Amino acid sequence: MKQGLLLSILIGTLFFGQIWSQETVISKGRVVDSLKVEDSISETFSLYIPQDFENGETWPTLVIFDPQGRGRLTTQLFRSIAEEQGYIIAASNEVLNKTPLQTNLQVANRLITRLLISIPVNPNLVYVGGLKEGAELASATPLIYQDIRGVLAVGDAWVNPELTDKMKPFFFSAVAGDEDAGLFGLQAFVDFYKQKKFPTEINYFDGNNKEWPDTFVLNNAVSAFSLDAMAKGLREKDQVFIQRLFEKELESTEMLRRQRDYLRAYEKLEQMEDKYALFNVNSDKVTDRLKSLKRNKAYRQQRRDFRRAENLEAEKQEEYRYLMEMDILSTNFENIGWWEYQIQELQELAEKGSPAEKKIYTRLQDFLRELSLSHFDIIMESQAGIDTKIFVSVLRTALDKEDPEAYLKIISLAGHDGDHQTALMYLEDLLRTGYKNIDALYDIEGILDLILSQEYNDLIKKYLGESKYYNHSFK
Repeated sequence: MKQGLLLSILIGTLFFGQIWSQETVISKGRVVDSLKVEDSISETFSLYIPQDFENGETWPTLVIFDPQGRGRLTTQLFRSIAEEQGYIIAASNEVLNKTPLQTNLQVANRLITRLLISIPVNPNLVYVGGLKEGAELASATPLIYQDIRGVLAVGDAWVNPELTDKMKPFFFSAVAGDEDAGLFGLQAFVDFYKQKKFPTEINYFDGNNKEWPDTFVLNNAVSAFSLDAMAKGLREKDQVFIQRLFEKELESTEMLRRQRDYLRAYEKLEQMEDKYALFNVNSDKVTDRLKSLKRNKAYRQQRRDFRRAENLEAEKQEEYRYLMEMDILSTNFENIGWWEYQIQELQELAEKGSPAEKKIYTRLQDFLRELSLSHFDIIMESQAGIDTKIFVSVLRTALDKEDPEAYLKIISLAGHDGDHQTALMYLEDLLRTGYKNIDALYDIEGILDLILSQEYNDLIKKYLGESKYYNHSFK
């Protein structure tokens, strides 16, 4: 085969001239970006081949989906994991967070197909992962490629109970931020897969899931795939490698203990008991630390606090869901101030509360913003009346003052309805947030008369120093 011949001739580089229309040299140990998925379409991806790669081998491969299509940055993030655990990394450059899952599945299908025919991928060791919308896509990918060995879901996931029964079991490795509104939802996904007899694991980190966690957390999550493959005889057992992973994870539990996060330390140690049960490691270290934590009064108190917090959070989420739906149905503008107060109150409670309470109230703030965004997206795509659309947009600005999309929508709707006073008021509110995209302010459809007005341009010049029309000195 020509590809195999070229791979054996070139030392230190991989040459895929047969696969892409233009010759591409891929060096081991270097991230290569903007590789075309197909000649006839614009989709591209980023690729990393570990330095230990040898010609003639096929390797485990991790395909990553970032919601913003940051393939190169994502590949860089997983680079050290690729080297340490032996994975080829491929990350899509396609933006996913504004596209339906069904469309994104086609993107995933084209990328995985390309990798299988052009890269030395072991077809029995293909893993997929993603962040937020990328995680939803990753967890749906076994529908189109049934030999997926594992799914890395950071911050979110997707599941269809009826279709899951038709899937081959894969390893579901979840990663959750402890300040993210989706924390308990992700735990529910783990519980679901566990009930379906899929192997599972969940790792936590401080913060939310708006961005990728650090490589230490991701390394632990990916190690579940490596150990699972070794346990099933799909990868050669490397005792030195296994021991190194074990010591690293044990170190993370000690770090949690020193930070007095005894509950998370205990959960991690319990997870390690199952994870390393089939391997020749010193499990007594884990057992001894579990016993020590069980005797710790602070651990028992944290466990009680967490269970109480979980119930409180679930109750508040249900209350917020009900009240928001009622206010949207009645377009109750009088209650906008109440919603704004909820965010302010949650912020104050987070500042004053205990560490456990801080996490609760931070997650509830995130929950309110996510809930209002969900209603906003649905209603903007619906045939709802202008009052309802303006209401959900105003609600968005009350709960998330940094979201430009809602301000722009109010300007558009109010301007189109002839309510220039409201449009100008929200234009100024938007500019006060530090918004700088002057082109977007002149691209709003349906309000040309407002855009051409002196009042509109004077406001833009006041905050941005220039305007497209009436560009005189502001007084």
